[in-house]
Amino acid sequence: MIVIGLISWVVGTGLLCWVFFTLVSMAVPTMAGLIVFFWTYRMGAGLAAVFFGLVAGIFVLWLFRVALASIQRPDIRLAVVLAFCLPASIAGYSATAGLAQLGNPSPVWQAILGVIGAAMVGTASFARLAPEARQGNGTFLYRHD
Repeated sequence: MIVIGLISWVVGTGLLCWVFFTLVSMAVPTMAGLIVFFWTYRMGAGLAAVFFGLVAGIFVLWLFRVALASIQRPDIRLAVVLAFCLPASIAGYSATAGLAQLGNPSPVWQAILGVIGAAMVGTASFARLAPEARQGNGTFLYRHD
């Protein structure tokens, strides 16, 4: 029975970290969806608030993709990607530092782990949000079209 409890604890913790990482790496669309969800729920939309929240998050992500596809200047493209990655890094720091407080009493190590988590989430967010470079056609910042 103890073995089953330990296995379920490890699986549950891993699942929780995966959900945190997924939501944190897409912080801007997630927050847009949550803001619209809570606003429509408080306005009395009931279960339809979930639909409106999903639509808002998808719309913000779609706007981001359209902006990246239409902008040709590399410095502006980088600014748009960083505008999405910076909130993800901040959220990654907060989530990692919060999880580090559960098992680590040292504030110095909590901050160090938070910075490592922010770097990992920011890098993963950048890798997810930056469009792929076509082979032999340059990077996402500079295309040879």
